[in-house]
Amino acid sequence: MDISVINSIQDQFNKNEATYLSSSLSHRKSALDFALLHDFPGRKDEEYKYTPINRILKKNFDFEKIVTSKTTALHFEDHFYKLKGNHLVFLNGNYLPARSELLNDVCCQSATDSDQSFKDVFDALNVAFCEDTLKIEVSENYRPQPFFIYYFYDSEQGQVFGNPNIQITAHSNTHIQILEKTISTGIHPVFINKKVSVDVKANAEVNITKIQNYKKHVFQVYNLEVNQDTQSKFNSNVYSFAGGLIRNNLSINQLGEHCESHMHGLYLITGHTHVDNHTAVNHTQPHSYSNELYKGILDENSRAVFNGKIFVRPEAQKTNAFQSNQNINLSDEASIYTKPQLEIWADDVKCSHGCTVGQMDEEALFYLRARGIGKNQAKALILIAFAKQSLEYIPFEFVKEEIDTLIRKRLIG
Repeated sequence: MDISVINSIQDQFNKNEATYLSSSLSHRKSALDFALLHDFPGRKDEEYKYTPINRILKKNFDFEKIVTSKTTALHFEDHFYKLKGNHLVFLNGNYLPARSELLNDVCCQSATDSDQSFKDVFDALNVAFCEDTLKIEVSENYRPQPFFIYYFYDSEQGQVFGNPNIQITAHSNTHIQILEKTISTGIHPVFINKKVSVDVKANAEVNITKIQNYKKHVFQVYNLEVNQDTQSKFNSNVYSFAGGLIRNNLSINQLGEHCESHMHGLYLITGHTHVDNHTAVNHTQPHSYSNELYKGILDENSRAVFNGKIFVRPEAQKTNAFQSNQNINLSDEASIYTKPQLEIWADDVKCSHGCTVGQMDEEALFYLRARGIGKNQAKALILIAFAKQSLEYIPFEFVKEEIDTLIRKRLIG
């Protein structure tokens, strides 16, 4: 890692060492030591070949200018969805239990993440700078109200480096619905380094929906890791509209038989927004199922990356796994890099993967215009129809309406 970046990160840690190393949290120092030995990924790293985070961060973010204030003039409740549920508030990466609203029979508590293994520099930095890991645990046979998780970032006073860390456990026969949303204020850059771990026990179901509509000076790396037990179900829905850089890493491990995983994504981007979705599904046991559909609409100078991997291990017979990435490019300056991958070691499976990149369907456009529909409206209708399939697994009707509004506003104006 660049010596100036090393010094900046080390200084930030030293300024708050009393906090980070209190309560026997010395493992955070080990995480920092690991991070300082590893640079941010660049083009020579295959997993970040088209998303050189090293260059992007060094150009737009300065660790020497980070502020660590936990106060803000934001009125959190003004942004709450007006529905009954568990409303969890984070400010600049830190969980605020006093400002959150929890219903009975749901366990949310701060805890120490003592895992000493680090997957990469982002994982290590998250452990080093996250003051408290939030653990959400739902007991067996319980159907809780939804979880609404709000990530607030206030960069009025300076640059913000946020490291939220959440561990979710859904015990047997539970059904959890989670909605994540980020709200930012201020003019200074924000770097979000988020880590979420989900443990889905036997016969449990977890659905996570994420809305990513950021300001152009917000940069995010989001690591989501899921472990599924026998006959469990997991749904991931991610909708990206704007931001400086959005990198979503999704890793699903199907560790039991009869697991089911659904992954849906939509990136509708313009300007200089850069969205990168990296996914991996690991089928390890028989009779499992996964279905993945990511759609993209790109305009102006935007850039998108999709890299999806499916692994079917020798023991995972009778697996059905499907992956598709579909893109419409509206501009000569926009770029899409897509790489679906499928590796199979079993012989009794049904699997497919593929991608498409194309322009607007001129025949469909002609058909609509021939019926008296204006050109801009006809384009919007085609693109809205293309995008809507990705909304199928959203469990909240009001969120479908919100995303539909964002789509129409972007395409129609």
